[in-house]
Amino acid sequence: MYVVGISGSPRKDGNTSILVNEILKHIKGEKRFISLARLNLNPCAGCNKCWNEKKECPINDDITWIIRELEKCDAMILGSPSYFGSMSAQLKMLIDRSVSTFMRHSFRNKILGAVALEDAPGVGAGGDLTLASIRNTYSWDFIYAGGIVGSGGAEMGNVKNDKQALENAKNLAERINELYEIITKKNDDNLKEQ
Repeated sequence: MYVVGISGSPRKDGNTSILVNEILKHIKGEKRFISLARLNLNPCAGCNKCWNEKKECPINDDITWIIRELEKCDAMILGSPSYFGSMSAQLKMLIDRSVSTFMRHSFRNKILGAVALEDAPGVGAGGDLTLASIRNTYSWDFIYAGGIVGSGGAEMGNVKNDKQALENAKNLAERINELYEIITKKNDDNLKEQ
């Protein structure tokens, strides 16, 4: 299994990165972590050229290679801090620019896990809304493994104090591992029947 974990936080080593990496730590197989912080990312220009014959976005920036990496993986974890009850601009740019994958169905039957970071419990909540926006964006092709919400806030590293989020990260990794085994076995059984 090849799993890509993405932190959509504008802070390179912030709480979102910590929680995404906590999941990756418990994943079986090859894994890659990508932080969108400080990368060359541009928003969708609404040109509709991704609907052409090539079905590719014409904007050439870091999103180009990230989408190719996501197309190669078996599972992905998308993480974001909760900003006004939704995902960060960085993660939203990646998602908007990946519309060409919808046309190619290159995410079909890949496993998706979601991570959201919010302020301390009861303060600046919005993690569940962020998880829902990540899940609903890619609902057409993915197998959703689940999502977790961590308490981070503005203080870097604060999510390490959220013991429940760290336990949930391990559980989500185990669910991703389990789903991959189920999918692989089903594919093997289908090949034997042919």
